[in-house]
Amino acid sequence: MSVTLRSDDTTVPMSTSARRYAPRNWPHIIETIDFAFQPIISTHTGRVFGYEALLRNWSEAGFSSIQDVFDTAWESGVLHSVDMQFRAIVIQKFARLPGVDKLKLFYNFDSRVVRTADYRPGQTLELLTASGLAPDAMCLEISERHDISHAHNFQDILLRYRAQGFKVAIDDYGSGFAQMRALYECEPDIIKIDRFFIDGMDKDRRKELFVTQITGFSHLIGAQVVAEGVETLDELMCCRRIGCDFVQGFFVARPSVDLPDRTDIIPAVTDHLNQTRRQGDHDGELLRSFMIEAQAVPDTIKPNDILDFFQRNADSTIVPVINRRDEPVGIIRDSDFKAFIYTPFGRELLQNPSNRAYMSRFLRRCPSADIRTSLSELLETFVAADTLDGLILTEDGRYLGVLDQRALLRAVNERNTLNARDENPLTRLPGNSAIYRYAANALSTPRKRRFVVYFDFDNFKPFNDRYGFRQGDRAILLFKDILGKALSQNAWFIGHIGGDDFFAYVQSIDFEDAVLAVRRAQTMFNEEIKSFYDPKTRETGFLQGKGRDGIDKRFALMTVSAALIRVPAERTDITLDHISTEAAKLKDLAKTSPDRFASSIYDAGDSYNSFPLFAETPPASE
Repeated sequence: MSVTLRSDDTTVPMSTSARRYAPRNWPHIIETIDFAFQPIISTHTGRVFGYEALLRNWSEAGFSSIQDVFDTAWESGVLHSVDMQFRAIVIQKFARLPGVDKLKLFYNFDSRVVRTADYRPGQTLELLTASGLAPDAMCLEISERHDISHAHNFQDILLRYRAQGFKVAIDDYGSGFAQMRALYECEPDIIKIDRFFIDGMDKDRRKELFVTQITGFSHLIGAQVVAEGVETLDELMCCRRIGCDFVQGFFVARPSVDLPDRTDIIPAVTDHLNQTRRQGDHDGELLRSFMIEAQAVPDTIKPNDILDFFQRNADSTIVPVINRRDEPVGIIRDSDFKAFIYTPFGRELLQNPSNRAYMSRFLRRCPSADIRTSLSELLETFVAADTLDGLILTEDGRYLGVLDQRALLRAVNERNTLNARDENPLTRLPGNSAIYRYAANALSTPRKRRFVVYFDFDNFKPFNDRYGFRQGDRAILLFKDILGKALSQNAWFIGHIGGDDFFAYVQSIDFEDAVLAVRRAQTMFNEEIKSFYDPKTRETGFLQGKGRDGIDKRFALMTVSAALIRVPAERTDITLDHISTEAAKLKDLAKTSPDRFASSIYDAGDSYNSFPLFAETPPASE
């Protein structure tokens, strides 16, 4: 606890309020304070989008928290002056980053500054210009923890910042006052979801549903989403799966006061993302072939030039507008221009070069999505948006083209046609062609840890003979669902070879984790399949039937065998045909083992070392 001295040399506690109002040596505080940068990366590519500036050395400056710094400055009447000095420190430091022209600076904006007596707009723009940075390099984070609805003329201030080119983000979304009203009033470019909802989201369905809904709504209003506080690979992959555009957190990188050597990617995280590509990556090829490469115009264009554009391009109903970084800022509709032209003096006003401000009245927000977003997500966004304008497609935040209704439906139809050719008609899992295509790509890419698994039912034929093909199909569908649950913790590829044979592939996880996932799937199936038998058979534990030789015999209840093959690190000359040959031998071994499990390391000499029994510690030959 902080103390203050009396004249009689006794000490008494100083209250928080008194401590804040006590005289402060602000020049010393400014010299003591530093800022750390934490990267914000794309969930699609791992590329660094920008850095959030986080206050550091506040304890050394005599404060109990970061919030205490700003609360004290506010109560002392110096918030705006102090904040501007902080901004100067941050901007000068940010400007020293390598590749800074491709990055965004996220700065926490205390909404109370607009209510200070010495507030003067335009100072941040002057700081950016002095450091050689453009206004759109900065994104002001407005925390939802502050009730911004009561800030005097706050919306006008935001419009003024936007007119200067700044981006606006809602920070800590879901934690405070503003909620939907903040989205309506601020029209944010970015929404940062509070880490409470991200923490453990991969294991909490309710949190996942909340984040999914917020992400979808954000995209509808043309905003991008940052998931805060990502601390595990599973959380990162969950954010990617549900459509978050960016993430930040300790798993990506901790905040650091030291400037990074490179600012394009975080290598370790990018490797994870590249190794676990989504369906959306395949959909991206279709989207590129169907999207409309509509010409975009710069946001500096004059209204009369827009009129000339529509006159030259009579078939265009919209024109995308981009900033100097090629980021989409909205669209302009031909119908809006025509309606204005037919008003009194409309054409004259448009053609007046001094009426640059008229651009803002025609600029409309438009839903946007990365080219790697799955077609299913795009279709949901398009339907929910209920707009005829279409969607803007981007790549790493930069404008690519437009997807209108017709193009989207054609892409979805083409995707469905291709999937129908390559999927098993019963399980809807990738079939043989898709398995071979996926495996060819995966095995040709060197990885340190790669595992192929073949699953095969035991005693499936007598079960099918007794209960019929329909019940047999239900058993196959049961196992398909079990694989989806048991292998959900990592990015497994699951395929259905046919009948009761399944295929799975995973990379970049430990051998023990791969074995545990496979054994979990076996255990779940072995237990749940018992309910498919009649009570008497379940009680006796066997089924009387004819074997393949036509002789009556007893058959144990159905189980599933698994053959796991470890692909040697960094090898690129191994094909699925090689693996399949080894798997056939290994499956025979698995079916004779008590655990119905066997694993091996594929050897170039077509020999293998088998480990038919599960062991807690993987063999040293890994």
